[in-house]
Amino acid sequence: MDDVAEIMEEVFQHRMGGAETSTGQAAAISHWINAIPAPAPMRASNDAAVLRGKELFESAQVGCADCHSGAHLTNNQNASVGRAETLQVPTLIGVAWRAPFMHDGCAATLRDRFDNPACGGDKHGNLAGLSESDIDDLVAYLESL
Repeated sequence: MDDVAEIMEEVFQHRMGGAETSTGQAAAISHWINAIPAPAPMRASNDAAVLRGKELFESAQVGCADCHSGAHLTNNQNASVGRAETLQVPTLIGVAWRAPFMHDGCAATLRDRFDNPACGGDKHGNLAGLSESDIDDLVAYLESL
């Protein structure tokens, strides 16, 4: 969806059966949302583990950047990640602050996203062959976003 007005229409009217929202209401909500400061990343972007994790994240071998790409780390498309349905690819900006993780909360921690097979396993990136330290580095990178 392109803007807050479109999101409000979809959620409030179509999904929740509410009344139509006005342009002024959408503008007010948009202004309020955009005024909320983003939390600072948990880790510095120049941390050695973060740099190793970024390299893994962007590698074709792991495949994270196939969907989580661009300025907002999302391709804004729907994808199947080993679950029963296709889901919209979310941004990963500030992801470390949004526990529990995944659309259904299957991961209590970022590390659980990689360790818990119920969170998509190798159907959500190619985790085969990653060592424990590789996964630690991926988590460090996610904490830097």
